[in-house]
Amino acid sequence: MTASTTSSNQATGKATVTTVLPQPIGKDMESTQAQSQSQDQPSQELSEIFFVENNRRKQSIRIQVKLCPEGVYLRRQTEQDDHINEQLIRIDDIIGSRYGSRLKKRARGGLSSCKNPNANVPEPEDEQHQPQAGGTGKDNSAFLYIYAYLKKEKPLRRVQTLRILRFRSSNDFAENLRTAELWHHTIRQHKLQRSGNSGEKQLLILLNPKSGSGKGRELFQKQVAPLLREAEAQYDLQITTHPNYAQEFVRTNKNLLERYSGIVVASGDGLFYEVLNGLMERMDWRRVCRELPLGIIPCGSGNGLAKSVAHHCNEPYEPKPILHATLTCVAGKSTPMDVVRVELSRRDKHYVMYSFLSVGWGLIADIDIESERLRSIGAQRFTLWAIRRLITLRSYKGKLYYKLAKTEGKSTETKSSTEADPPAPSTQNVELRGETSSPITQQQIDESNRLGSQRLSLPINSPEFKDIPDDDDAATAADNETIARKADDDEFSDVMSLNRSIYRQHADSWHSAVSRRTAYYSVGGQSTRSNRSRLSVAQKIEDANAEFAELVPTGTMPGLQLPLPSADGWISEDGDFVMVHAAYTTHLASDCFFAPDSRLNDGLIYLVIIRAGVGRPQLLNFLLSMNSGTHLPETNDDPYIQVVAVEAFRIEPSGKQGILTVDGERVDYGPIQAEVFPGMIKVMTTNGE
Repeated sequence: MTASTTSSNQATGKATVTTVLPQPIGKDMESTQAQSQSQDQPSQELSEIFFVENNRRKQSIRIQVKLCPEGVYLRRQTEQDDHINEQLIRIDDIIGSRYGSRLKKRARGGLSSCKNPNANVPEPEDEQHQPQAGGTGKDNSAFLYIYAYLKKEKPLRRVQTLRILRFRSSNDFAENLRTAELWHHTIRQHKLQRSGNSGEKQLLILLNPKSGSGKGRELFQKQVAPLLREAEAQYDLQITTHPNYAQEFVRTNKNLLERYSGIVVASGDGLFYEVLNGLMERMDWRRVCRELPLGIIPCGSGNGLAKSVAHHCNEPYEPKPILHATLTCVAGKSTPMDVVRVELSRRDKHYVMYSFLSVGWGLIADIDIESERLRSIGAQRFTLWAIRRLITLRSYKGKLYYKLAKTEGKSTETKSSTEADPPAPSTQNVELRGETSSPITQQQIDESNRLGSQRLSLPINSPEFKDIPDDDDAATAADNETIARKADDDEFSDVMSLNRSIYRQHADSWHSAVSRRTAYYSVGGQSTRSNRSRLSVAQKIEDANAEFAELVPTGTMPGLQLPLPSADGWISEDGDFVMVHAAYTTHLASDCFFAPDSRLNDGLIYLVIIRAGVGRPQLLNFLLSMNSGTHLPETNDDPYIQVVAVEAFRIEPSGKQGILTVDGERVDYGPIQAEVFPGMIKVMTTNGE
């Protein structure tokens, strides 16, 4: 729909804009028409004629500006040679707008407003002059400032662009202001419709003031806050005060979903790791991961995720990574991203964490952690320590297991874990009530179908679970119908909560790899007395299982103490390794293009294996080529360096001395295993793909 306009002192024409030409920053245009569109319901399309004075050619340039859901079209035509050029500022490139009086501080690259040749509206004598509200000043113009960052190719970059529209078709300042406000709200409406965001909630921004060599707060105020103002983004800024502050904040905040539209981390990868693990400790983790996208602004030293997101979106990163990442965070779009569940065990300690970047053992982990003593010299510390490690090359003895990714199904067509069914429990038999339970048989499946159950409450090959026996289980079959009539009035309760010590002795934490607690509930009462009661109980069990699956993110791998049989597709390798490094994003750091084939949500872990015996020249070439992504062999016939796409892996170091890292942070040295959860979280992107 084209916006209707009122008549003015001059006739105006209409034009259709179809192509794009780049324009310099900040042209100041004046309007010759006013809009009659209602302020309550912004129009889908608005159109007006503006003029710009060209001092060199001593003529006015006539420009038609059209606002539509695709963006802002500008069509320019000169009176002498009828030369026409056109430009489209895409709505995705527009970060925001503002309206009101002329800004005191003149926009960089802006041009002075020209006087309409056919109008008798006086020009302000001083460009710093501010008109009084209500039109009591010398100039009754209202201004609309459109902030855009145009994407350019070769080289890939974002060009800051400012368009200033001057509305003064009326002698009444309030009328001109309403017209500018209409354009402003229409732009905002188009952006919200494009992103699917309501715009009612604010962003939660977690800032580490010590990031960026202690300049985190300064970087935010100078580079991030101005963009947030241009985008009219409402946000709640939380400054971290101690380690694990962010993790505790997101874990304990009860109003996270009600107050915030997303979480932005203004720091390095370490703070993002805290936020991710804090979310996974919440009881509503699945809903939070599905509804709250996560963004990152690289104010820290480790910026692998920010670079990976930019690479995924085909967005520039350098030379202004903070600016480009902020534009991504306010774009209002998100993309699913894989998360890797990591289990560690050392002595009596066993714990689970969630990773988004990498797991490292050997050379790269050594360089990353041991070079911390040279942090004062900056990024050069990695180069110096890499030379040291090449001179005194180490190898580590251990055993490596991995499970190749499927060539069909999940690895080619991944489905978001937040939308898919929760992962099935381990296929290993689980010890329950002191006995080894057997997998579900076909006879049990047929029996369940006979009872009218829609689907099995328990996955195939999972342990069999039984109801707690009642004291009066010796009731005769003649009493079954009487008992069944009362069954519907029974109050069902969780088997774990019943006061039966024999069933409480194995109620340990679900975090434990050898936990005997299951992910399924059973119920007490007379649930086995008749077909009628069984059908009702089956539905209750089904509902309880579904609820519990929402609360507990369970893995499919056996516990660390359990074997990984080759019959299940596990490949093992025992020997000496220079390095084993698992990555699931393209970049480990802004200058380390480690896994070029990786995607944010491909459901794959890229396992890079370097075996003992590799030559130092080959290893040096490997390290030097990581910034360009040419370090990996094209084929897997290299006996020393190999890369495999897997869905899970386990590392069992033989010695007690070494370094293991998860997302660049050192963890206890010992057995470690990991498996990928495809598309579990959402990260902020510019394309939503």
